[in-house]
Amino acid sequence: MTATLQPLYDPREAAAIASWYVCAKLGMERYELALRGNETLDESLMQEVRRDVERLAEGCPVQYVLGETEFYGLSFTVSPAVLIPRPETEELVQMVVQRYAGSAPRIWDVGTGSGCIAVSLAKSLKEAKVFATDISSEALTVARGNAERNGVGVTFVCHDMFDIENLPFAEEKFDVLVSNPPYIPASDRAAMHRNVVDYEPAQALFVPDEDKLWCYKALASLARLVLAPGGTLWVETYHDYHEEMIDLFARHGFSEIRSLQDLNGRPRFLTASLTIDH
Repeated sequence: MTATLQPLYDPREAAAIASWYVCAKLGMERYELALRGNETLDESLMQEVRRDVERLAEGCPVQYVLGETEFYGLSFTVSPAVLIPRPETEELVQMVVQRYAGSAPRIWDVGTGSGCIAVSLAKSLKEAKVFATDISSEALTVARGNAERNGVGVTFVCHDMFDIENLPFAEEKFDVLVSNPPYIPASDRAAMHRNVVDYEPAQALFVPDEDKLWCYKALASLARLVLAPGGTLWVETYHDYHEEMIDLFARHGFSEIRSLQDLNGRPRFLTASLTIDH
């Protein structure tokens, strides 16, 4: 399988994908690969494997081929209707969990996609009241399934973050507004791997070069309306945006604006709080 994938991936990445696929498909641990490598598969399973390998060789992400992935220690269903959760987003979840551990925050995850942020927060913060929205009804179907799969209660509603006239949770005030919105400039698309641009939903990834902060403008306006006094906005970002975003949030009346790095030392997250008397 590794050789089949190498025209598209470098040898190390091809080997990692092959290992991931085989372990997940056959329900084995990685250390078992060498021990069970010569096992004969029944013909029906072998046909599935052949079809899957063809899809992988075409560039389809292994997560979509398997129909699932792991995020923050939990198992999530994924499909081409949702972005594949990334490790950096796990870091965002961990920051929120650490900040609100032992409390009962009201949380709104904007642009929930697979529900990975909302479900992980609901699982880790047992007393939290978690809400989540997305513009895509297909994504919300996946997210609802993931909440059920992981045994948590999250309120999901279809909503466009740009629509501040029709708020889905009009009676609520939130302690946390969290989001991993689209933030990759459209001009970066040409340099990205085909397994991303050809398969993952573009509306969850890309923003216009001429208005690259458009989602953050919407989030800042939304947060002004729905955050409780002292509430905090938490967002994942593109590393080049931070100075502009700090200025944006300051102009929207936020304070305690902090730029935070990911584990690779790159600016990746921003938090901004509303003053008590907003």
